[in-house]
Amino acid sequence: MNGILTMKALFKTGGLLAVACILSACSDSAEGVWLGECCNDTIGGSKSALKATMKQTGDKVEGVLMLQDDLYGSGHFVGYINGKDLTIRSEGDTQTFVNITWTGKMKDGVYKGTYRVEPTPSAALLGKKVQMGTFIMRRQ
Repeated sequence: MNGILTMKALFKTGGLLAVACILSACSDSAEGVWLGECCNDTIGGSKSALKATMKQTGDKVEGVLMLQDDLYGSGHFVGYINGKDLTIRSEGDTQTFVNITWTGKMKDGVYKGTYRVEPTPSAALLGKKVQMGTFIMRRQ
């Protein structure tokens, strides 16, 4: 009988630990408003402030990315979370650049990563090249 009570006690404790794990995973969610900056290394280190508003459903994220100052690329994005890794794709301006892929990793509540900007086929014919950059953002 004592063994059964001990097992029940362990089960209850395990249930509480499971709830704590679920709650702590929620704190790593990408949901919310993120502020930071991005730097386009290809065009001489031009920087822009950025704001990302994200909604997360399971491992999928979507939202709106707003860039200010010198860089372009504001618009809707979709992507996914895999553990602490974030990958999103924003639309670009659709005339010159498209398929901006942002890849980052969360550490200590901060996403840091890189992005890659693809030119449209017509812009590539005019000599536009792939552009690369970095970003950092913190939840607000």
